[in-house]
Amino acid sequence: MAEGLKKLPHNTSPRLALNGVLNAVTRQGPFMGNSAGVLALAYNGINSTIGALRGKHDVANSVLSGALAGAVFKSTRGIRPMAWSSALVATAAGVWAVGRKALL
Repeated sequence: MAEGLKKLPHNTSPRLALNGVLNAVTRQGPFMGNSAGVLALAYNGINSTIGALRGKHDVANSVLSGALAGAVFKSTRGIRPMAWSSALVATAAGVWAVGRKALL
């Protein structure tokens, strides 16, 4: 959506603006969906493996799995993107695990 809004000229009619935004969403949506699916599969596979090896499923497994999945996901981009992705996914997994544990 942001890509479509950035590329619009200032004097665009609302109808053309909507069309431009929808076209941008259509171009980027499948890529983002596939990326999220790959990341989720990597996270769940790593989390299950760590849980089986340790014999328990806890918050530490989630955080470590998130860090490893994020690192693997961006491993072809270099050290800095890999570290950022690792930190971001580990944080998201930690927040999810702690929040889920608090609700149960």
